[in-house]
Formats: sequence, structure tokens, C-alpha cells
Amino acid sequence: MNASKVIILKMLLLWPLFTFSQQFWTLTNEFWGGPKTSITLVDDSVLFVGTTSGILKSTDDGNRFEKVLSASSVYSLFSTSQEKILAGGNVKNNFSEDLGITWDSVALNSVFPVNNFIENEEKTLLATTLNFNEGDGVFYSEDIGSTWENRSNGIGSLLGCEKIATDKNGRLYLMISDKQSTGNGGLFISENNGLLWKKISINLDSINGPVKITHTTGLSISPDDSLYLSFYGVATNYLVQLNICKSIDDVPLNNSWKLCNVDKTAKWWEDKPLNNIHFSQNGDLYSSYTETVNYGATYYLKAKDKNWNSIDYGLGTSKDGWRHEQIFAEKKSGRIFMVQYLDERIYTTDKSLVTDINPPKRNPVSIQVYPNPVKASDKLSVQIPKTSGYIEVSIYDLTGKKISMNSISDNTFKITGQVKSGTYILAVKYQDTVFTEKILIN
Repeated sequence: MNASKVIILKMLLLWPLFTFSQQFWTLTNEFWGGPKTSITLVDDSVLFVGTTSGILKSTDDGNRFEKVLSASSVYSLFSTSQEKILAGGNVKNNFSEDLGITWDSVALNSVFPVNNFIENEEKTLLATTLNFNEGDGVFYSEDIGSTWENRSNGIGSLLGCEKIATDKNGRLYLMISDKQSTGNGGLFISENNGLLWKKISINLDSINGPVKITHTTGLSISPDDSLYLSFYGVATNYLVQLNICKSIDDVPLNNSWKLCNVDKTAKWWEDKPLNNIHFSQNGDLYSSYTETVNYGATYYLKAKDKNWNSIDYGLGTSKDGWRHEQIFAEKKSGRIFMVQYLDERIYTTDKSLVTDINPPKRNPVSIQVYPNPVKASDKLSVQIPKTSGYIEVSIYDLTGKKISMNSISDNTFKITGQVKSGTYILAVKYQDTVFTEKILIN
């Protein structure tokens, strides 16, 4: 068998996996504004995206964005049940009560950024602070974020709060950073809106003694009232990387947690700790794994499936070359928007559409791009089934910077602009649909 036949055979064998990855994430029509930090959706129609220089707003599903706030940095975004938008920053929080038209700010008694907001069943708000394992603990507001008071009693001397969550009963769950593995950090709960926190031991049947959590990556509560916890830690004399879960009713008890293996290997204690999990309306699960470009990815668990899928095709990297935590926002239709921390791009997918809602027109078919790899200044063919009229083709580098844009009608175009050798994102806009493809230019 000659070399060309071997290559074709390998491509055919890999095609089902390639197609699944290719059709997962696409880019919104615009993703300017710098590295992204956070995302939230208001009234199912207004999308807000936090960046390192302010806040962007879109009212048409990401086709067009406008900058509605300039700030030194936005670390977190949150929309309350009363449609108030909160933006966590250094020293103060910005907020808007008119869908981002006007903004005001309120100071916190902290020198650390606000990295998380949550709202409990009583419509009161809590915020946490963190910067490189240090913070000022938890803050509480009963007036929709107009004033804040510190509520860190019982936490101890370690005040760097990595994650916070609340369940249907109003109980709070808090993860404290403990990089020195002193045993003073880890999981805390509060039954009274943070007035008093109680530390919870993490015990597993397969490990002698409690686990010391050093760094938490994920803290999530599922629709079936289970608490999911992902972390790096120390157990007796060795390091562990775990995903575990427990019923919220059992969390205060001293019984064992259940292992929720993501990476099915024999070394169960060296799992891939996922970031926060998004539980979609149709039962699909979305998360991410923070690592270098070779290992970091979106992790996707289809409803009623047992195995997580690692998705990295078409997924860019963060500003430092890693793939960091991904934050998700979901429309009532089931369409998902996502930003990756310090990645320039804004992603979207229709993988989890709710079946009783008509699907949007985005990405009904896939594209084919060839040759790929391609040489600079050569012609590149873009094939879309049943094309008629002009299509717009743009090339972006991996920081989200647009390199070139062409309007074509014959499905071919010549690569122009200051294009060096490397990997790029090709974005093809056709009949209000945006397709994306990764290309390699030699």
C-alpha cells in the first residue's frame, strides 16, 4: 500500500472524531476587546462579556458587540434574578440596573479582586475575593449589591476564596485556598448566610485519613442536588488530583465521598480535576480542564452518557498559551456561549438545543477547506454545500486579531495580509451563519 493510500485510510478512520470536534465550538461574529474573563446572559437576550479592559454587550447573539464600560480589569460578571449586572473588580464592584446603559460602583473593604458572585434563595448576594491564593474572605449583601459586609467568621486565617456555591436550601459551600497544605483550607459550609462557617473533612474509603485540599478547580451543584468537587491535594504522603461528588444531604456527615473519574486510567488518584460544571437544560454537562495547549480542553458529557469527551479542535488558547477555565452562559433555546479565561475569542455551540424549540440557522452544514496546510500567497478553496452569492472569509491569529478579510463568490481566495507561518482560525460567514476552521500556513 503506497503512502497516499495510507494517509487517506487514516483520514477516513479519524473522520467521525474530526467531524464531532469540528462541529462543536464556533466563533461569534465579533470577539474584539482584548482577553476575556467572564460572561453572563440577561433576559435571555442580552449578552455581557467581561474583558481585561471593560465590558462588552451584544443584543443579537454575538453578531455585534459594543463596549459599555471601560475598567482597569473585570474579574467576574453576574446577573441577579432582578436583572442587575455586577462586575467584580479591584477594590470596587461596578453594577448596572438598566442593561448596561449606565454604570455605578460600590467599594468593598478589600484590596483583592472579587472573583465570584452568587445569589441564594432569599435573593441575597455573596461575593468572594482572591488573588494568587490570598484574599479577604466572603462578603454579603442584602440590598442587591449596593452595600457589602464581610462574613468570614469560622474560616480561620486563610482567606483566599477560590469557589462558592449555594443549594436549594440556602446552604453555602466555600472553598479556601491552601497551597502550603496546612490542612486549614478546603471545604466550608454555612447554614446562616455566612455568619458562621464550619469546616468539612474530605474522606474517601480508599484513602486513610482526610484529604488536604491545596487548590480547588471546581465546585458545582447539579440539578439532582449533588455537590461536585474537583481539586489538587495531599493524602497521607502523596499528591492527589480528584473529582468527587456527594448528595447535599450527606455533605455535613463524616461518610465517604464518591469518586467521579473523568480520565479513565488505573491511577484513579491522578485524575484531571475539572473546572466548574455547567448543567445544561437538556442534561448535557460542560466543563474544562486547565492545562497547556497539548492537554487543556473543553470537557463535554452528553446526557445519559457515562464518559466525558475532550474537545480541543478549533479551541484557542489563553494569553499565556494555556487553556484556562471556561465560563458558560445558556439561552432558553439551549444554545451555549462560552469564554475561556484570558482567551480573546467568544465561542458558541448548538450542541444542547432544547428539542421543543426550533433550532437557529447557525451551522446547519459544515465546510471543507483545502489545501490545509497551505502556503502563504497560495489560493485556498472553501467549499460550502449549496452556496449561492457572496461569502465573507476572515483569517484570525490565535490572539483573536483579524489578519485579513475577503468577500468571494467562486469559493476560492488568495491569502493576503501580513501572514507568517503558523496556525490560524479561518472564519467563513455565509447567510448569517459563521463557520470556523483551523488552518496551518507554511
